[in-house]
Amino acid sequence: MASTLTITGCAVGTTAISITFSAPVDQSATDTGAANPDNFTIYDPAAPGFAVPTNPDTTWSSSFSADGLTVTWTLPVGTSFTPGDFVLITVTNIALASATGTPALDDDPVSLSRRVPGGDPVARTAKNVEDAVSYPVLTEEIGYRPSPVGIPTVGAGGISGTGASIGQVALKAVSDVLGWKASSTDPKGFVGALTQSFTLTEVEGHVESTWTPRTYTVQTDLGGGITGAQASLYMRAKDALDQSLALLDGLYPLDPDADPEYVKALREMARSQMTEIIKELGVVGLPSILRINTYFDILLGQHDPVVEFDPDEVEGTLGTLRDTYGIYFDDNRWNNSIPDEQDITNFRVISDYMTSLLQSWIANRDFFRLGTPDPTFFGTQLVLISRQFNVIIETVNEVRFALDSVFIGPNERQTLLLEFSDSVNFPPMFLEDVLDEIDKFASDEGPRLLRDSGKISVTNNLLPVVDSLAGLVDQAHRPANRAGLPDGYRTARVQKSLDDLEDQLNQLISLIRQVEQQVPPPLEGRVVPTGVNPSSGSQSNGIPPNYDPTKVTLSVYGDNFAPGAAITLTQGSTSLQGANPIFYSAQRVDATFDISSCPLGPYDVTLTNPDGDFASLPAGFQVTNGAAMVKRPASPGGGGGGGGSATPSGANVSALQSQLQKLQKSHDDLKQGHETLLQRLDDIWKKLSGGDGDKDKK
Repeated sequence: MASTLTITGCAVGTTAISITFSAPVDQSATDTGAANPDNFTIYDPAAPGFAVPTNPDTTWSSSFSADGLTVTWTLPVGTSFTPGDFVLITVTNIALASATGTPALDDDPVSLSRRVPGGDPVARTAKNVEDAVSYPVLTEEIGYRPSPVGIPTVGAGGISGTGASIGQVALKAVSDVLGWKASSTDPKGFVGALTQSFTLTEVEGHVESTWTPRTYTVQTDLGGGITGAQASLYMRAKDALDQSLALLDGLYPLDPDADPEYVKALREMARSQMTEIIKELGVVGLPSILRINTYFDILLGQHDPVVEFDPDEVEGTLGTLRDTYGIYFDDNRWNNSIPDEQDITNFRVISDYMTSLLQSWIANRDFFRLGTPDPTFFGTQLVLISRQFNVIIETVNEVRFALDSVFIGPNERQTLLLEFSDSVNFPPMFLEDVLDEIDKFASDEGPRLLRDSGKISVTNNLLPVVDSLAGLVDQAHRPANRAGLPDGYRTARVQKSLDDLEDQLNQLISLIRQVEQQVPPPLEGRVVPTGVNPSSGSQSNGIPPNYDPTKVTLSVYGDNFAPGAAITLTQGSTSLQGANPIFYSAQRVDATFDISSCPLGPYDVTLTNPDGDFASLPAGFQVTNGAAMVKRPASPGGGGGGGGSATPSGANVSALQSQLQKLQKSHDDLKQGHETLLQRLDDIWKKLSGGDGDKDKK
């Protein structure tokens, strides 16, 4: 950038923060403006509302000095910092006034720590020292009885001195060998971990097993595993490795001066690097992007978005192997026979396998980046969520441990009432009940919801619960009755342990938001088309006289149709709106279409109610250049289309015309008979009324 910007001063008061820059800054509220609250983060663990890093919101106000060097953010009314507190301010993405839109901060982002004037620093230091000498730093249990509603441990989560049982030792051994957290309710997870940890090979009539050790225990107690992009990459990579290793073993040097030791070493190096890439792609959870990039860089000399596909230009271990063996194609003076050329071909196949695998990795590796809000695959994410549940359980125990260290033991926690500032959303609770609720959720309720209900439970059940628990911990930092709580509750060690618990809950929220899924709306009351009649229309071969083959009256059958509903036929960019729609009932709507010049082929039939609710039947109607297909509806008034069909064409047309003429004659005869009957009734009436029938009738 042409010039840089630095922060030359910062002052924090009880109600305002002022930041001075080395040059006039962009005073707008755009992405790079100093009036954009997203460019500032405030953190004061001792102040309500700032216990976690917070951006100013619309209740804050900003102002600038006349020279444009200083921006002042004023806190909303009723909010203030406590004198003596240390406030951490982070500034990022600020542009110069002379070059708006381009961030200019040197060492962006910049973090500043300032103390709020006032208070007694000597007294504060004395209080911290007093806390340190008054409360012990625990490294083992202090002898409390286990909490009746807490975890079944000795004291505050310390290590029991009785030793672990044989069952626990065996369970840990199984978990270490299989790289899997044992669960009696997850037999599929056990079989999967067993399959991945051992390879069975038949040797001379007996089976030998080879153990593939894991570097850490894989958490699969939620049923997570390798799915989506990772499964696709792993299966392709495994096939490529199987083919490549067989070809690699068959390579031989064409260069007669090739050092045999180098030949063997390069082959083994290539084998190891290819194997490590495929093993990392098969890690349950998320493979390491750094590790895979590193190995591709070593193997091929590249991991950038542009991949070199020419085997004669590939670098890295494969390139060195090619040059040492002399198995390149261009201008190769040692290529004298068909076997020699096959040797070169085998190397090119190996190179093609690895470069195409690198290309696939580059296209999919964003799915494996941590800390991003992008959607991810459920099976892979479940492993991370399972680990986070375990972290939360550990953190709850650490909070109990910190409370024990300031003499707030298990029994006292059951009687220590917390009255929260937001009493509407968070009614008073005992401290142990708060911790126990989080513990039970992370150990039982949350995993059970994900395991039994899947993705659909995330948005509608899991996320709201975690949000409420994070809010509960935030309220527990500085409850309304804080002054009446034991002194130990207000110590830094307890507050920091609560900070950690809230951070872990927020991290869980970030993970589950990547797999959330909305509940599909209920079908009750929604438009549900089930069939159409006719199912096709012809642009030629019209049937009976006075019938226009280019205009088709289409009947749509289904449910929940409303008066004023419209019918549309759609094929790509072609859309035909039905004319003269007729609403017969909630189960049937008709409309007429002109198909004289529209493209042939299938059309989606869409029925739209006046309130905007719509539904479609894909390829529900076909436009042809032959005869139309007429379907008989299931019932006269509605219901789905169905029944038989008739295709009038060719010789059948004259027969249909003859039938129509007979029907027309029958209709005329009935009409004439009806008129004759009316005349006879009129004569009878006249006789009965004495000849005055006409007068009486009038």
